[in-house]
Amino acid sequence: MHCWKCGTQLEDPPDGKITFRMECDKCLAAQHCCQNCRYYRPGLPNDCEVPGTDYIRDRQAINFCEEFKVKLPSSTPQNSDNGKNRFNNLFKD
Repeated sequence: MHCWKCGTQLEDPPDGKITFRMECDKCLAAQHCCQNCRYYRPGLPNDCEVPGTDYIRDRQAINFCEEFKVKLPSSTPQNSDNGKNRFNNLFKD
């Protein structure tokens, strides 16, 4: 498992579940947060694939959502500006 913010390799939880208060050892980013959830989809109602979830104001802070499932490794970006670079490349001559 990797930190969603800095990409640091984190130890996988023994039971496969992230605790509500788990943080990255390096950057102290919350790991039980919308930003690290496989259901997080900006643009959908409440930015979540799961209908009817509670509103979360800060998508990068610890939350207590019971629908939380950690992102799959293939959906975790290795380089946080990767999407931005792809977008900017669309407009190069």
